[in-house]
Amino acid sequence: MNVNPKLGLLLRRVVALSAVAAVAQAADVPSIPLCPGLTVVTAINQPGGDYESIKTIESVTQNEIRLKYSSESRNTDLFGAGELRKLLVHRNVLFADMRAAKIYEQIYLDKSAETLPGTTAIGVSGAVLNALKNKGQAELSLSNAFPGVELTTDRNIRPNYMDYLQPGRLKRVGTGTVPIRVLVNDEPVDLPAIKADGEFDVGEKAEFYILDDERNPLVLAFRLGIGSVKPLDASQLSLCDTLRKNNAGPADLARLRCDRPDGGDRDTLRVIKITYHCAGGSPQLAGGGGPAAGPAGNGAAPAPAGGASAMEQALAKGGKVDVYSIYFSFNSDVIREESEPTLREIAQIMARHPDWKLRVNGHTDSVGGDAYNLTLSKKRSAAVMDALVKRYHIDAARLSTDGFGRAQPKDTNDTLEGRARNRRVELMRQ
Repeated sequence: MNVNPKLGLLLRRVVALSAVAAVAQAADVPSIPLCPGLTVVTAINQPGGDYESIKTIESVTQNEIRLKYSSESRNTDLFGAGELRKLLVHRNVLFADMRAAKIYEQIYLDKSAETLPGTTAIGVSGAVLNALKNKGQAELSLSNAFPGVELTTDRNIRPNYMDYLQPGRLKRVGTGTVPIRVLVNDEPVDLPAIKADGEFDVGEKAEFYILDDERNPLVLAFRLGIGSVKPLDASQLSLCDTLRKNNAGPADLARLRCDRPDGGDRDTLRVIKITYHCAGGSPQLAGGGGPAAGPAGNGAAPAPAGGASAMEQALAKGGKVDVYSIYFSFNSDVIREESEPTLREIAQIMARHPDWKLRVNGHTDSVGGDAYNLTLSKKRSAAVMDALVKRYHIDAARLSTDGFGRAQPKDTNDTLEGRARNRRVELMRQ
C-alpha cells in the first residue's frame, strides 16, 4: 500500500508530539518514593464514623521497610461501644513480597506478628499491578480479621493470619488511568491510578484504585462490601433528626449510621495526603528490587536551603495557609504526636519573622450538630496555640484563635475525601 509522503510525515510528527506530551505529563506527576519519612494519611469510613490513619516508613534496609501505623477510632462493638480505640503498631514488609505477594494485609492488629511473610501493607505488589495492566485481572486476598484477635505466622498454630484471608479476584476497569487527587507535600496532585473491580469469596463486591507505579503501587482508595450497609428506615431517620436537634456528637450519629441514611459500603478508604522529604534525592525501589540508599528522616518539612518552606511562602505572599498535618484524636482537641513536625515548623517560621502575628482558625466537617462542631473547632485552635506557647515558647501575645465549625468548607461534605479536607487548621497573618 502506498502512503502519501506528506501524510506519513504528519503522522510521524503527531506520534512524536504525543510522546513529548506524555513525557511532559509524566514529569508533572511526582513519583512517590519508598524512603524513610514517607507518610501516607488515609481517611477511613466505617460504621463508627470517619477517622484517619497515619502510616510512616521509619526505616528502609536492603530486605524490608519498617512501617509505623497509628490510628484512633471509636469502638462500635457491643462491649466497648463509644470507647476510643488507639492503635500504634509496627509492620515489617519484605521487598520480595512487595514484588510478588498476592495478599494485601490491610488490617492492623496490636497483638499480632510484625512480619507477615507473603503480604503487603500499604499497597499491592508489583506483580498484582502488572497482572492488572497486562492481563486485565489479578488474584488478591484481603484480611477480614477483627480488633482484639491475636494472629500467629505459624500455620500449625490457630488462629494464624492465613485463617482470616478472604481470597478474590480483581478485574481492571478501562484501559487508561484515573486521576486521584491527593495532597502531595501540601500541593494538590492528580496521581494516575489503575481502577479495578473485585469480587471475594463471600460474595462481596469491592473497588480499588492503585497507583500506577510498579515500584510503589500504593492503594490510593478502596471500597469493600459495596452496598452491604442498608438504608435507614423511617423510624431510624426520625431518631437521627432528634439527635441532631439535641446537638449530638459525630460518634453518636455515626453509630446509628445517621451519616449514611441511604446505606453504603462496609469499609471505605481514601488516601488524602502524602508527604516525603528524602535526603539525597528520591530513593526508590530499583526496578522493583531493593531501595536506593538514603538516610533516615523523621518526615519533617524543613525549609529548603536558602529559601522558605511552602507554608512560609504562603503566609508571606497570601497571608494565610491551610494546614492538614496537625492531627487530632478522634472527636477531640487532643493533638496527636504525628503533629510535632508541623508544630515545630510553625514555631521556626515565627522565629524567623519576629514581627508576625498569627491567628489559628479551626474548621470541621459537617458530621454532628452545628453548635457541637463550632465548639470543637474553637477547642482545637486553642490546643494548637497552647502547644506553640508551652512546648515551643512562642509569645502568647503573637497568637490568637478562632473556630468556625462547618461554616467554611473547602470541599463537599458528601464524600470521605471532602470531609477530610474540611477538617483543617488555618493560619492567618494578622
